[in-house]
Order: sequence, then structure tokens, then C-alpha cells
Amino acid sequence: MIQEKALARALPGSAAVVNFTGTWKNELGSEMEITQSGFELAGEYRSAVSSSGSQAKGQLKGYANGDLISVVVHWNDFQAITAWVGQLDKAQTTLNTLWQMTKQVDPGDEWASINAGADYFSKVR
Repeated sequence: MIQEKALARALPGSAAVVNFTGTWKNELGSEMEITQSGFELAGEYRSAVSSSGSQAKGQLKGYANGDLISVVVHWNDFQAITAWVGQLDKAQTTLNTLWQMTKQVDPGDEWASINAGADYFSKVR
């Protein structure tokens, strides 16, 4: 219910399209490869950190509205899904995001499945 109250304070309509197409790298060395068509985003996420110690990859889908972005990644080799939401800075060089990941846990332990954090991404190409 709090989300709906926050939405009431959002500006009406859609903002001008900002092009998120390209490769974005975060502070850990992970990369988002994004292709944009209008407000819709698709691509691949390559995580530099995973529980297996190797690079984890996942399919990326999302939306952009002006300088706002939201993406979801379905991991190829893990029972996990991660979502990022964020906004470009004024210079449009850094994407500041918050993320939440849910992973498979034993029944009855669902709240332990949710992890949260923050990432910032810079466009590298």
C-alpha cells in the first residue's frame, strides 16, 4: 500500500526517451548488456561474483522512462531472480540503483530468500 501512495507523488505521463543501449559496468565488475526499443529493454547480465566463483549470466528484461530504469534478471544456472531500479545522474554517466534478489529457500523460510543492496553502473560502450 505504501508503494501506491508513493506513486501518487510521481509526475504524470512519460518522459522523453533516454537511450540506455550499450554495456554498463558496476563497481564489482559485473556488466549489463542492454538493447533498447522505445521504453522496453532486453539483454544479458554477466555477474562478476557468484556463489560458484565463476561468472554467472542471466537474461535481462526491463523498462525505461526518461532517465529512470527497472530491469529484472533471470539467472541461467541458479534458482534466483534479481531486480534493479534506478536513475541516471544529471551528467547521464552513472546509473544509481537499488537491487533485490530472491533465491530458492526451504519452505517456511521465505523471508530469508530476499537480499537487497545498491549498485552504481557506468556506461563503458
